[in-house]
Amino acid sequence: MKSLKNTQKYRKTAKGVLTNMYQHMKRKYKVLFTLEEFHGRFLRDSKFLYLVSEWKKNKFDKQYKPSLDRKDCRKPYTVENTQMLTWAENRFKASALDGKLGRKPPVLQLMGGKVIKRFLSQRHVVKELGLSQGDLSMVLNGKRKTVSGYRFVYEDSNLLKETK
Repeated sequence: MKSLKNTQKYRKTAKGVLTNMYQHMKRKYKVLFTLEEFHGRFLRDSKFLYLVSEWKKNKFDKQYKPSLDRKDCRKPYTVENTQMLTWAENRFKASALDGKLGRKPPVLQLMGGKVIKRFLSQRHVVKELGLSQGDLSMVLNGKRKTVSGYRFVYEDSNLLKETK
């Protein structure tokens, strides 16, 4: 129990935030720098230290938590290609770029084989129609046929050709 409390305290320090970020990043992406290089880059960075202090001031609200961002998201995670933003700023940036970098193609809403509406992204479908992200993903991945009575496919999908 004491170990868990110590871990929770550590994760709320500047070094702990960076260590946690690095571990999560390493599980998901190919990282081209060491933890020591990461610490060296950001533990002296005034913007990062400011973000940590603001996060603490705001009672560790997720919106204020420091978040690592790639300056150019078409390039890999390198020390030079990263910057710190708040979690909210990073989410906003991601939604602003949604559909612009070719991550996933637009999503089509179908009924009876006919296209009803075209959405720029899954996120737009969820926001506009109030659907569950999980349910929509299951339909788009072929694990479920419909959600709220509609089929959804990616615009470039072979499933779209099959319905014509």
